[in-house]
Amino acid sequence: MKTLVLPFLAGLALAAPALRAEVSAPAWLETYYLNPQPQALAARVQALSREGFLERPGNVPLTIGFLATVFAQHPARVDAWLQELRSLPENHQRLVAAALWQAGDARGEALLLRLRAPAAVRDEVRRLATIPAQLIADTAVLSPSSMNLQWGAFLASGDERYVTRIFDAIGRNEPALGAGAQMALARNAAAHPRVLAICLAQLERQPSEMQGALRAALREAGAVTPAPRG
Repeated sequence: MKTLVLPFLAGLALAAPALRAEVSAPAWLETYYLNPQPQALAARVQALSREGFLERPGNVPLTIGFLATVFAQHPARVDAWLQELRSLPENHQRLVAAALWQAGDARGEALLLRLRAPAAVRDEVRRLATIPAQLIADTAVLSPSSMNLQWGAFLASGDERYVTRIFDAIGRNEPALGAGAQMALARNAAAHPRVLAICLAQLERQPSEMQGALRAALREAGAVTPAPRG
């Protein structure tokens, strides 16, 4: 029996890299915090670039938040990553530079100013480069873009700070932004057990008006929530 089992196990070991390679780049990013693989970052970002993922507007701040967080986690790897990502199209290099700036690396400002930008965003890029970098967890959620920045940071870390920051958008008395935040919480709570657990844990800690929005998001995600206190 052992002579049959050992070749079978060896075959599984040989097949494992191929099975892992079948995971798409977007799926890798979406589940990164569950199994961090910083050594694969450059190859995966190049794949995201080739596949058009970085061309979709909502994915730009998501990717910036993700990369900024991974850059901050692994500063010793940043030089090698920048070298490997030099082959990206310039608009995607600009995204990498913005992530570097957001991570608090002084080189981000220089890279942003060096890269050409379309006329429509050139002034915004220059303005961004002159502002001291702010931690993503300290960045207010004022728009769908800043919300996606938080989600990107969460996907890189699994840190609850980036989920609870979304609650701010619900409490800003801006109906469209609040509805978008509630939908995003519902969608991500359904997709990520970690987000669901964070929302459930936070439920009773929030003010009553926030509890209603959280319960609605959790119902949408299919979660059973505690009944409101009398």
